[in-house]
Amino acid sequence: MSRRISPGLRSGSLPILAALMTMLGGFALAGLTGVQTLASEWLKAAQSAATIEIPSDIPNFSARKTKLLLSFQNDPNVLKVDELSSEQTQDLLAPWLGKSENDKKPLFGLTLPKVIIVSHKPTAHLEGILNELIPEATLQEDMQWGDRLNQLGNSLVVCAWFTVLLIMIVAVLSIGITVRRSVASQKRATEIVHSLGVADFTISSHIAGHTAILCFLGSLTGLIFLAPITIYMAEILAPFSQQAIILHNFPLSFSEWKNALTFLPSILVKELVFLPIIATLLGWITAQGVVLSWLRRLP
Repeated sequence: MSRRISPGLRSGSLPILAALMTMLGGFALAGLTGVQTLASEWLKAAQSAATIEIPSDIPNFSARKTKLLLSFQNDPNVLKVDELSSEQTQDLLAPWLGKSENDKKPLFGLTLPKVIIVSHKPTAHLEGILNELIPEATLQEDMQWGDRLNQLGNSLVVCAWFTVLLIMIVAVLSIGITVRRSVASQKRATEIVHSLGVADFTISSHIAGHTAILCFLGSLTGLIFLAPITIYMAEILAPFSQQAIILHNFPLSFSEWKNALTFLPSILVKELVFLPIIATLLGWITAQGVVLSWLRRLP
């Protein structure tokens, strides 16, 4: 046949569907990347830090504390020792104990412990030093919290990927229903073309091509609408990923957009760029399967 095949995809809802599915997938991937970034940065910070709490009512508190600090400072495996002031300790415990009316005064009726933050190498043996000098002190390796956060991050990563998988399944089902309804509405024209001897794959490829184009355009539109959200998330995560510049205005020019993209993790940019391609492939494959299945039922 010299002219185009008459049956085609006639659905204005498919681009909207592709745009919404792209935005949902982008949200899931952005959340996934955010969780991974926060967990990674926290884990890096927690690998070499420990928190020591010394009760202030122990005998010879000042002398023993001074001796402990000197021991840490003379230990080559200890990188840095920070002794928190009473005000800093009170601020640290404020979420659980509250604050006094005068922030410079200790909480009424409470004796706050002395808190020391020690940055150290993995080979440091802080527990041995504490047991020798101040066995009453409590040692909390931040790495333990880092491991717990890492486990939480891994569980959220699994949830995010499961969400992406569900979105893809819903997208395939929705595209399939839309294509089937469109083809069914042109049943007479399709039957005529099919009876003239046009191959099933030719008809399905024609409709699948229309489907792929609509999915690509819809997904690209969804990606454009998703851009403000991803940039906003990048601005929030910038301090955690050690970005020096913070965005304050929504980018308008091409140079501002180019600068804004530098805030996004490279893995997230790659995943978002592939969303329209994935939507196009899903649309084409789904339409092929639906149309071929429908055509095989024709006499």
